[in-house]
Amino acid sequence: MSGYLFLIFTILFFALTGCENNDETDPSLISELDKQFILGAADDALFQVNAGQVAASRTTRHSIQEYGEEMTASHTQAGKELQTLAAARKVQLPTTLSDERQQQLDSLSMQTGMSLDTLYLNQMVALQERAVHMMEIEGISGKDTELKKWASDRLPLMRQFEERAKALRDSLE
Repeated sequence: MSGYLFLIFTILFFALTGCENNDETDPSLISELDKQFILGAADDALFQVNAGQVAASRTTRHSIQEYGEEMTASHTQAGKELQTLAAARKVQLPTTLSDERQQQLDSLSMQTGMSLDTLYLNQMVALQERAVHMMEIEGISGKDTELKKWASDRLPLMRQFEERAKALRDSLE
């Protein structure tokens, strides 16, 4: 399912970049690509806060607890930054998870022990890979200078989170 969403996001990106009006004078106007980036990043951040809390409170592994706590803290901050960026662009961010992310959180919340650890780390690897790709696309192709800078500045941290999630997942095997 997330693969299909990513494919749709990519197709939407290429379709809409050809239709952009480059004569925008109102800074509150935002391209569809930039809007979808903000909405996607906000949904991901909200999910990582919630999933990080579940993992940090229910795992039996200290390394996963630390990672969950770091995801919660980092993505709470990212969510605040995105809220500021969105407000300046008159984009309303949802206050609840998308249906897909809520289903993932529900699945995670039902797990215990090794099942919880495995599912959480698999979710984080997939999510971090997607986030890195979204940040790369926004950093290169976004129209909004401030969003491009935010994505580019956050990209190295997202790559670190991705590598840590992979290493933690691999340590379970």
